[in-house]
Amino acid sequence: MVSDLSDADEIYIRDNYSTLDELCAGRPETPEAVRKLIRDRRLPAPAYVLDDRTEMFPADYFGLVDQAGGHEGLRRHFDSRHRRAGGDPAELEEDWDGYLSGVYSVCLRQVSPETMVRKTQLVASLTELLDNARPERSDWRARLRRQVWELDGLEREFSPHYDRGGRFPEPPSRDRLITAAHERFPDVFLAAVSVE
Repeated sequence: MVSDLSDADEIYIRDNYSTLDELCAGRPETPEAVRKLIRDRRLPAPAYVLDDRTEMFPADYFGLVDQAGGHEGLRRHFDSRHRRAGGDPAELEEDWDGYLSGVYSVCLRQVSPETMVRKTQLVASLTELLDNARPERSDWRARLRRQVWELDGLEREFSPHYDRGGRFPEPPSRDRLITAAHERFPDVFLAAVSVE
């Protein structure tokens, strides 16, 4: 079998994610019970599966579940928080599917309806800011800087090769928006650092 994960990918994943056995230690759920709930689409899938089939999950995997009082109330809790965060009702199903697929655990440092909604808002706004660049305007520069820094705080680094090698339909938002903004407009960020 040819591996899709480079050595650097595996190091990144092992350094930033945990196994289900590790996460279930000291909890009432067993890994087997969690895997069944994942198969039944009641809990999120792993963010990554290593070549040896080890499933890797974010450290906050049970955070939203615990806040919902258990997996039985998870969907209702998710919907309510998504709505309160200002999420687009038309995107609710897609966000729930993204949560269950584990994809939000790949990109977000903390997975919650609020961070999911905010990421969507920032991606749309930053895409528009970069597509219609106005670097001569101080308000544009301030918005770009503020939003890039906010998205940078929400997002993980992504694996160095696997997440950037065609796994997703387009490059990670970190590359398209955060890195691209720094590369296209370095003075916007350098000026802010020199002032501080």
